[in-house]
Amino acid sequence: MQICPKCSTELEPAVTSCVACGFHLDRPERSALGKILKWMFVLFNIAMVVWVLVAMGVFESVDPDTQKEALPHGTEQSAGIGVSMIVMIWLICNAVLGVLVWDTRARKRALRESTNQLSEED
Repeated sequence: MQICPKCSTELEPAVTSCVACGFHLDRPERSALGKILKWMFVLFNIAMVVWVLVAMGVFESVDPDTQKEALPHGTEQSAGIGVSMIVMIWLICNAVLGVLVWDTRARKRALRESTNQLSEED
């Protein structure tokens, strides 16, 4: 039996938080794969923000009127289409990576491990 250090309630050995006060006894950590996927998700989003800003021309010092005159007729909307495609790629990849990050979170793994421990004891 475990005892909660905050409220002194007796707890089962496999629990990770107190049932009386909610104090977290043992914070489970992500697996190595979970940590890698989480950082890939963060870095991917940062890269996509930079890519969208570059595609929109935020970092360019070219005069937009001069640039429009230099472009062939019919290509004025190409920047908008390009940004739209980047955003679509961003959303699709973000959904896939987000599901993988969510699936490898530590809470689910700890619950699975405690369930396996309880089933082994029976």
